[in-house]
Amino acid sequence: MIALIHKYAPITFIEHLSHQVKDIWSLVSNARVPIYLETSSAQFISFSAFITLLELTKRQVPESEFISLVRASSKAFVDKISSDTNNEKSMSGLCSYIPVNALIIDERANEHSLKLELQSHSQSLFLGELYLLSVVHCYYQSLASNVNDPIKYHLQHPDASDLALLKINHQTSQFLGQGSTALFYKEPIQSELSSQCDYPVRFQSPDLSCTQQITAILEGYIGREDISIEQLSQIIDVNARTIQRRLKSEGNTFRKIKESLNIAFAKRVMVQRKASISDVAEHLGYSDTSQFIRAFRKAENTTPLQWLKKHQKP
Repeated sequence: MIALIHKYAPITFIEHLSHQVKDIWSLVSNARVPIYLETSSAQFISFSAFITLLELTKRQVPESEFISLVRASSKAFVDKISSDTNNEKSMSGLCSYIPVNALIIDERANEHSLKLELQSHSQSLFLGELYLLSVVHCYYQSLASNVNDPIKYHLQHPDASDLALLKINHQTSQFLGQGSTALFYKEPIQSELSSQCDYPVRFQSPDLSCTQQITAILEGYIGREDISIEQLSQIIDVNARTIQRRLKSEGNTFRKIKESLNIAFAKRVMVQRKASISDVAEHLGYSDTSQFIRAFRKAENTTPLQWLKKHQKP
């Protein structure tokens, strides 16, 4: 499973970060986060790239400001989710936006918890865990009334010195090196669940094939940056051969996915932006216009110009 996060997360984080860092786009570029996501048809980015952006930001801004930035941007992320017409306005709805296999509500004696079953990841999850805990708490506040701050939280990250460096408020108890990432509340978790339900209750994230995951990530770079499978491998922190093997098992290849996204991008910008065929070819990284025309003809059984004549609005 390749961890994905909705593009609202980097969009809102970058927006808040722009008030604190002058050369923001070098940070975004170094993190390999796609640019101009607001105008992209892509809906998700690699969570690995987003964690890298968090890590690079932490080196640029004071510790206390970094925590404030995480809180403010996660609140803005939740506001975006809440205003999204596709969102179910429920705990299960949140699972579609963040990199979790499931969100789990549990009730045991005096402990009321919201656990995040995170998608497997080889990177250090420390900053990712903090960000996601902030997002889940803000989202819970948006669903329920009078939600108090959590009484404690669990992190899988084992190193207490990292928390000390960030000068996080210690009024809320923190337990590191735990088996799961979780928030704990004094009051029962308010949700859409019946009071008679059996706990724990899992809200499952949608299952995506490797093809769907690679397509979702690659879409953010199409027309903006020509990404090879080796570069994608570095961005998502998954070996290139592993990517190829998984795609092959689904009857697909990286090249097929990329060509399909290229053609979809070309169609969109030729119609919506009236982009020339040569400009489209250049944006998509083809060596020359004729190479793009051949690729288009192979996919569509027609040339870009012939296709455009049929689909152009009068």
